[in-house]
Amino acid sequence: MQISYGTVGFRHRTLEAALTAAATAGYTHVEISSDEHLGTIPTSPELERLRKHLRQCGLSVGTVHGPMRKNVLGAPDEEWRTEKVGVLSDYLRLSGELGATGMVIHPVPNPTFVENHSRPELTQIMIDATRRSLDELVPVANTTGVRMLLENLPYHCHYPFLTMTELRALVEPYPEAAVGLVIDTGHAWTLGNDPAAEILTADERLWGTHLQDVDGEDPQDNHWAPTQGDLDWKAIRQALLDVSYRGFWTFEVITPRRGESDNELAHLTYDVASALGLYPPAGSPISGL
Repeated sequence: MQISYGTVGFRHRTLEAALTAAATAGYTHVEISSDEHLGTIPTSPELERLRKHLRQCGLSVGTVHGPMRKNVLGAPDEEWRTEKVGVLSDYLRLSGELGATGMVIHPVPNPTFVENHSRPELTQIMIDATRRSLDELVPVANTTGVRMLLENLPYHCHYPFLTMTELRALVEPYPEAAVGLVIDTGHAWTLGNDPAAEILTADERLWGTHLQDVDGEDPQDNHWAPTQGDLDWKAIRQALLDVSYRGFWTFEVITPRRGESDNELAHLTYDVASALGLYPPAGSPISGL
């Protein structure tokens, strides 16, 4: 089992500072967030400096979170879709150059980015667009050796591919080396789905995780450190073991629950990983696990 920490947890720092902080907290793998830390494709000298800094920190890039917002597979406008396939292709190549094994991609957009976002016909439009985009991106994934990881999303709308049931059916026809799934535990519960059940549905196509906690009664995609909310982490861990999960156990912790600094959240999360049995113990067991 390999744990990884999302650089989004240090979103107010430069990428180099975020990597240093993750390494200081004990991590050996990271997920680099494109929106916060790779807003543009680095030049060759910039990429070499980044690789050097990763080596100095003793870090490897497990995954890259591809650009978000309008950078989705199922864009409902063809010009929008075509443009974003180009963007995602560039980031797949960059992920390969960084040595990442997977790149997280959002299948469909947040309704706030869609004109007349409640139109019923959008469901089929997005289904067709998502499949066309995957058809075009699979050759890029095959060439780069980077698996596309499609993420469950927390949007309360009629859009397709928000749950693992729909996502699992979507990826089934595609080669496993090119297309997989990533479970965001907080997204699942925010949408009213049990994260452990979603993991079991994804089964062997699950190759990524965003482990974060949310409030049990009023989940708002909180991105708290695990055990700071109300999710059942014993059940989540067991579900991952039951599907023989082979990807990184990636923590996507962003928001302090009790006023913690980003450094404190990274250290706290490392201790949670220890308590979950994912890493040599760094301290006393954490209650609730």
